[in-house]
Amino acid sequence: MSDSSDDVPARRLLSTGTVLAIWLTIGAAVPLTTATSVLLAQQPPLPGRPGADALTGLVALLGDVIARFAGAATLGLLAAIVVFSPSRAGDTPRRPDERLRRWLARSAQVWFAASVLMTFANPSFVEGIAVAGSFRADAWWLFVTSTASGLAWVASSLAALAIVMLGWWGRGGTSFGLAWLAGAAATVFVAVTGGVSVGLDHDWATDAVGLATLASVTLCSGAVGALVAMAVDPDSRVAAIRRYHRSAPILVGVGAVGYGIGAWQQLAGVSPFATVFGLPVVGGFSLGALLVASWLWRQFAERTSDAASWRRSTSSVARDVVLLTLSLTSLTAATYLSPPRYLVPQSVQINYLGYEMNVPATLARLAGFGRPNLLWLLLAAAAIGLYLWGVVRVTRRGGRWPLSRLLFWLGGWGLTVYLSVSGLWMYSTAVFSWHMLVHMTVNMMVPVLCVLGAPLSLVYAASRARLPGEFVGVQELLGRLTQNRLVRVLLSPPLVWLNYVGSLFLVYFSPLFPWLMRYHWGHQMMLLHFVVAGYAFFALLVGPDRHPWQLPYIVRFALLLSIMPFHAIFAVGIMESRTILGEQFYRSIDVSWVGDLLHNQNIAGQVTWFTGEIPAFVAVIMLAAQWFRSDSSQAAAADLLADAGGSGDELAAYNDMLAELAGRDRG
Repeated sequence: MSDSSDDVPARRLLSTGTVLAIWLTIGAAVPLTTATSVLLAQQPPLPGRPGADALTGLVALLGDVIARFAGAATLGLLAAIVVFSPSRAGDTPRRPDERLRRWLARSAQVWFAASVLMTFANPSFVEGIAVAGSFRADAWWLFVTSTASGLAWVASSLAALAIVMLGWWGRGGTSFGLAWLAGAAATVFVAVTGGVSVGLDHDWATDAVGLATLASVTLCSGAVGALVAMAVDPDSRVAAIRRYHRSAPILVGVGAVGYGIGAWQQLAGVSPFATVFGLPVVGGFSLGALLVASWLWRQFAERTSDAASWRRSTSSVARDVVLLTLSLTSLTAATYLSPPRYLVPQSVQINYLGYEMNVPATLARLAGFGRPNLLWLLLAAAAIGLYLWGVVRVTRRGGRWPLSRLLFWLGGWGLTVYLSVSGLWMYSTAVFSWHMLVHMTVNMMVPVLCVLGAPLSLVYAASRARLPGEFVGVQELLGRLTQNRLVRVLLSPPLVWLNYVGSLFLVYFSPLFPWLMRYHWGHQMMLLHFVVAGYAFFALLVGPDRHPWQLPYIVRFALLLSIMPFHAIFAVGIMESRTILGEQFYRSIDVSWVGDLLHNQNIAGQVTWFTGEIPAFVAVIMLAAQWFRSDSSQAAAADLLADAGGSGDELAAYNDMLAELAGRDRG
């Protein structure tokens, strides 16, 4: 990993000045946060929050900024262990460096402590009461169960605690990767339950800020991970800088656009220079511009490729860490300063949905262009773009990718694009019958088509295996993930079947459904769960990708047939129920043109039954075709063995031939 033209001692890679600059920036965040609390105390209290005091705001601000710093450090250390670690021969996971594990445990402890504090301070700030009154078991439980942001901080606490234990006892590299995913998800959860979930257009703002937070988490993890990797292993300097450098532009762009949409919604038409809330907004985008300038400087250094330029590149990564630290401070300030959006009156429908639903649904409005679902539109665009890029890479290498798989993938995500931009999505948020049409399509039809696209096989075909000493690549990460014991358990047939069938009953026939429908992020999380559950189930049955559990075709057919009675019971349960599902939510938004909610629920049950039959029929056909092809391959292998005269170890030769034919099918 070292560069022969460039032999810099380790102590000069991270100089005393660099380390001191990072610590000074972290220290400067404390007075900046205190100044924000002073500005916050000077603002007039919002309606319904007469008990808010300066101490509560200060505690919430300091707890939040400490949690953000500790979370960024923790996820960066996890990235250093997983992404910035060299691969080994035989794809053997490398045991994490003991120093990294100790640092990881310590930073996660700070993250955990700050997150626990925020489970008291954040609900107190949101509800407008003194923080001292929340340090009682009954008050804490009431706040956490009634405040979405309080629940998000509980999730952050649990993720941090799991990482603490992993830092103490973890050994396998895959566990650290799963921990990064859990920590990133908890961070996004905290972001989408903040002020962006309030007011007109909060559906777009929530999606945009959620994606921007994921991009910023990845960017911070890359900067911190690269810096830590260079400090631990100086020979990895060039590779660490290049890996971080290549990912920075797209992440900065996604973060800027996402936070820009969030700021646009929060400002509500007010100039950022005309309100206190605009100060951290302007500061944050200025820091983003400096990050772009820092990337351009590294781009120049990579072109020159001399020793002095690479030393400057090393310093530029540390400079990015400083800029990102200041950005997190600005983001925290913007989270707690009241935006102009809070002063704009809103209806009940805007409060729950982010928009009004006063126009009755017609066939033209349902089939035509409606209010886009930003999250699913961007996810589908990214999935299609990355898949096409992978096909191009395979073709350039002289390979060939089956057209049928490409069409299946485009069909699945193309259907998702249509659902996300048509009137079906917009009306599904307010009308239960259209809600079930969209959700059952996402739960069954989209996963079947996407599974048949074999995306994991494309990843293996489009990427290259890393040589020993190089940083791990996508192939190694996916290979280790499928071998992880926890992943194997989660993908085991009983759990996959239970999740696919049971989650429908658990969500819709419990108070969980109306609670999730109250929040845009809850509705999106429900959709994400259903598409993942559907993908995991159909990947087990008809997926061309290599699966940790290879089942005989007769068992696959049995599993596929076994879900049909439960799906029918679920649909009949909706039709025959005398209780309106999600009644409180649907009566609150009061969509007058819907009419009788119980009659609409009966229609929803019929839609559920019908939409479940088509994907099941497709799965049966594909499974039968795969079974027939497998039997034909085995018959061909037996004929070849018979033609060979059965010499030698016939059983071993027969098994080798089957393995070779199976390999050809996968190729």
